[in-house]
Amino acid sequence: MLRAVLRPGRRPAAAAAPPADVTRRRIARWVREIRRRRWDPRRDEFFVPIRESGAFLDTATMPMVLTAVATALFVKILMMVDESKEQERLERKIQKAPAGQGTVRMLTREEWEEIQQVRPRTPFESALARPNARIRTGDPVHLEDVKDWSIDVLTDALSRAQECAKRS
Repeated sequence: MLRAVLRPGRRPAAAAAPPADVTRRRIARWVREIRRRRWDPRRDEFFVPIRESGAFLDTATMPMVLTAVATALFVKILMMVDESKEQERLERKIQKAPAGQGTVRMLTREEWEEIQQVRPRTPFESALARPNARIRTGDPVHLEDVKDWSIDVLTDALSRAQECAKRS
């Protein structure tokens, strides 16, 4: 065995092939496989993607104009149909409305005076508008008024949060 290793021309049968021979065999196998395959002519084509110019969008073409006109006419016809049915829709709503709804009557003098006595809410008041929460623009502000107003605003905020939580 030792003689076979030292002999320059031959290798022993048991010795492993050097890495270079293994690589040569693999490359040769790969080349044979490639030659066996059919060559696709599309592989020889070389595509270069070129962006199309957007200049054609600058000029209005006949199909573009016709599309715009057709859309405008269609919308106009839909609006005309809706307007023609509007009166019928209103009459149907009036017929289906409960009795007494939509009637107008004059207020009596007492009702008008009662409405006039209700003071308008200011931006500083909440939706609850308690009577003792009286921060008004132009009026002198007292500490008690500020306390009542802040309680009113906090109560309003809590009630809105509760409503939000109930809805969710």
